[in-house]
Amino acid sequence: MPILQDGQNAIAQGNLQQARLIFEAILQEDPRDEDAWLALGDVLTETEDKRICYENALKINKDNQAAREALRNLEPQADPLVQALAPQPPPIEEEEEEFDFDEDETVVSDRPDFASATETEEDTSTATLVAVGLALSVVVFAIVGGLAFFLITSLAG
Repeated sequence: MPILQDGQNAIAQGNLQQARLIFEAILQEDPRDEDAWLALGDVLTETEDKRICYENALKINKDNQAAREALRNLEPQADPLVQALAPQPPPIEEEEEEFDFDEDETVVSDRPDFASATETEEDTSTATLVAVGLALSVVVFAIVGGLAFFLITSLAG
Protein backbone atom coordinates (compact mmCIF):
# COMPACT_ATOMS: atom_id res chain seq x y z
CA MET A 1 0.00 0.00 0.00
CA PRO A 2 1.38 3.45 -0.93
CA ILE A 3 2.02 6.06 1.75
CA LEU A 4 1.83 9.88 1.72
CA GLN A 5 5.58 10.13 1.31
CA ASP A 6 5.32 8.23 -2.00
CA GLY A 7 2.91 10.86 -3.27
CA GLN A 8 5.13 13.69 -2.01
CA ASN A 9 8.08 12.11 -3.82
CA ALA A 10 6.06 11.94 -7.04
CA ILE A 11 5.23 15.64 -6.66
CA ALA A 12 8.91 16.43 -6.11
CA GLN A 13 9.72 14.59 -9.35
CA GLY A 14 7.04 16.61 -11.16
CA ASN A 15 4.77 13.64 -11.75
CA LEU A 16 1.44 15.02 -10.56
CA GLN A 17 -0.59 12.29 -12.25
CA GLN A 18 1.29 9.57 -10.35
CA ALA A 19 0.89 11.58 -7.12
CA ARG A 20 -2.83 11.81 -7.77
CA LEU A 21 -3.10 8.04 -8.24
CA ILE A 22 -1.13 7.45 -5.03
CA PHE A 23 -3.34 9.78 -2.96
CA GLU A 24 -6.49 8.23 -4.44
CA ALA A 25 -5.18 4.75 -3.56
CA ILE A 26 -4.53 5.88 0.02
CA LEU A 27 -8.08 7.25 0.23
CA GLN A 28 -9.47 3.98 -1.12
CA GLU A 29 -7.89 2.27 1.87
CA ASP A 30 -8.69 5.00 4.41
CA PRO A 31 -11.28 7.60 3.34
CA ARG A 32 -10.76 9.47 6.64
CA ASP A 33 -7.10 10.34 5.98
CA GLU A 34 -7.25 14.14 6.08
CA ASP A 35 -3.63 14.54 4.94
CA ALA A 36 -4.37 12.47 1.83
CA TRP A 37 -7.42 14.67 1.10
CA LEU A 38 -5.25 17.79 1.43
CA ALA A 39 -2.51 16.35 -0.76
CA LEU A 40 -5.01 15.20 -3.39
CA GLY A 41 -6.56 18.68 -3.43
CA ASP A 42 -3.11 20.16 -4.02
CA VAL A 43 -2.43 18.06 -7.14
CA LEU A 44 -5.86 18.34 -8.78
CA THR A 45 -6.46 21.00 -11.42
CA GLU A 46 -10.22 21.54 -11.33
CA THR A 47 -11.36 24.07 -8.74
CA GLU A 48 -14.51 22.15 -7.82
CA ASP A 49 -12.53 18.93 -7.31
CA LYS A 50 -10.07 20.79 -5.10
CA ARG A 51 -12.95 22.26 -3.09
CA ILE A 52 -14.41 18.80 -2.47
CA CYS A 53 -11.05 17.50 -1.21
CA TYR A 54 -10.53 20.41 1.19
CA GLU A 55 -14.11 20.19 2.43
CA ASN A 56 -13.62 16.47 3.08
CA ALA A 57 -10.51 17.26 5.11
CA LEU A 58 -12.57 19.76 7.14
CA LYS A 59 -15.31 17.19 7.69
CA ILE A 60 -12.70 14.93 9.23
CA ASN A 61 -11.09 17.73 11.25
CA LYS A 62 -12.98 21.02 11.44
CA ASP A 63 -9.89 22.73 12.91
CA ASN A 64 -7.62 21.92 9.96
CA GLN A 65 -6.12 25.32 9.16
CA ALA A 66 -4.42 24.13 5.98
CA ALA A 67 -7.77 23.06 4.54
CA ARG A 68 -9.36 26.36 5.56
CA GLU A 69 -6.56 28.33 3.93
CA ALA A 70 -6.73 26.22 0.77
CA LEU A 71 -10.49 26.84 0.50
CA ARG A 72 -9.96 30.55 1.04
CA ASN A 73 -7.38 30.56 -1.77
CA LEU A 74 -9.94 29.00 -4.11
CA GLU A 75 -12.18 32.05 -3.76
CA PRO A 76 -12.03 34.35 -6.77
CA GLN A 77 -9.60 37.18 -6.24
CA ALA A 78 -10.29 40.71 -7.39
CA ASP A 79 -8.27 41.78 -10.41
CA PRO A 80 -5.36 43.89 -9.06
CA LEU A 81 -5.44 46.11 -12.18
CA VAL A 82 -9.12 46.87 -11.63
CA GLN A 83 -8.44 47.61 -7.96
CA ALA A 84 -5.55 49.89 -8.87
CA LEU A 85 -7.67 51.84 -11.37
CA ALA A 86 -10.75 52.02 -9.17
CA PRO A 87 -11.52 55.48 -7.86
CA GLN A 88 -10.10 55.94 -4.41
CA PRO A 89 -11.94 57.95 -1.79
CA PRO A 90 -10.40 61.36 -1.22
CA PRO A 91 -8.00 61.53 1.70
CA ILE A 92 -9.43 62.90 4.89
CA GLU A 93 -7.96 66.28 5.54
CA GLU A 94 -7.15 67.14 9.09
CA GLU A 95 -8.64 70.33 10.38
CA GLU A 96 -6.12 72.85 11.55
CA GLU A 97 -8.54 74.63 13.82
CA GLU A 98 -9.81 72.91 16.90
CA PHE A 99 -12.97 74.00 18.60
CA ASP A 100 -13.24 73.73 22.31
CA PHE A 101 -16.85 73.20 23.31
CA ASP A 102 -18.07 72.65 26.80
CA GLU A 103 -19.72 69.28 27.21
CA ASP A 104 -22.94 70.93 28.39
CA GLU A 105 -23.02 73.39 25.52
CA THR A 106 -25.40 72.44 22.72
CA VAL A 107 -24.83 73.79 19.25
CA VAL A 108 -28.06 74.72 17.55
CA SER A 109 -28.19 75.75 13.93
CA ASP A 110 -29.88 79.02 13.08
CA ARG A 111 -31.68 77.14 10.36
CA PRO A 112 -32.80 73.70 11.54
CA ASP A 113 -33.89 72.61 8.08
CA PHE A 114 -30.55 73.50 6.49
CA ALA A 115 -29.44 69.91 5.77
CA SER A 116 -32.75 68.84 4.34
CA ALA A 117 -33.03 72.06 2.32
CA THR A 118 -29.58 71.47 0.80
CA GLU A 119 -30.41 67.88 -0.11
CA THR A 120 -33.72 68.97 -1.66
CA GLU A 121 -32.01 71.69 -3.68
CA GLU A 122 -29.42 69.18 -4.95
CA ASP A 123 -32.14 66.67 -5.86
CA THR A 124 -34.14 69.39 -7.62
CA SER A 125 -31.15 70.74 -9.54
CA THR A 126 -30.16 67.22 -10.60
CA ALA A 127 -33.69 66.49 -11.77
CA THR A 128 -33.78 69.80 -13.64
CA LEU A 129 -30.45 69.08 -15.36
CA VAL A 130 -31.65 65.63 -16.39
CA ALA A 131 -34.90 67.04 -17.78
CA VAL A 132 -33.10 69.78 -19.72
CA GLY A 133 -30.60 67.24 -21.09
CA LEU A 134 -33.38 64.95 -22.26
CA ALA A 135 -35.26 67.83 -23.88
CA LEU A 136 -32.13 68.97 -25.72
CA SER A 137 -31.47 65.43 -26.88
CA VAL A 138 -34.96 65.17 -28.34
CA VAL A 139 -34.64 68.55 -30.09
CA VAL A 140 -31.21 67.73 -31.54
CA PHE A 141 -32.43 64.29 -32.66
CA ALA A 142 -35.46 65.87 -34.38
CA ILE A 143 -33.36 68.51 -36.16
CA VAL A 144 -30.70 66.06 -37.33
CA GLY A 145 -33.35 63.56 -38.39
CA GLY A 146 -35.21 66.25 -40.32
CA LEU A 147 -32.05 67.40 -42.07
CA ALA A 148 -31.16 63.82 -42.97
CA PHE A 149 -34.66 63.26 -44.37
CA PHE A 150 -34.46 66.53 -46.37
CA LEU A 151 -31.05 65.65 -47.83
CA ILE A 152 -32.10 62.09 -48.76
CA THR A 153 -35.31 63.22 -50.44
CA SER A 154 -33.51 66.07 -52.25
CA LEU A 155 -30.84 63.75 -53.61
CA ALA A 156 -33.32 61.07 -54.59
CA GLY A 157 -35.71 63.42 -56.35
